[in-house]
Amino acid sequence: MIHTNHHTTPKAPRWIKTEAGLWAWATNEEWRRFADRALSVSERQRLLEEAERLHAQKMAFADHA
Repeated sequence: MIHTNHHTTPKAPRWIKTEAGLWAWATNEEWRRFADRALSVSERQRLLEEAERLHAQKMAFADHA
């Protein structure tokens, strides 16, 4: 019998290549849902920009903790 773990993160789409994008995919379920549905280049770019912003905020917070 094969046991499937439904709590694992699926592999990121090929267009997500930045550190921040991969981080957002792995850690932010809401961002991942939007990214999974993003079809246009402009929508994907906006999501990657948001990932950069979120990642920078997290890094700044971690530096001050």
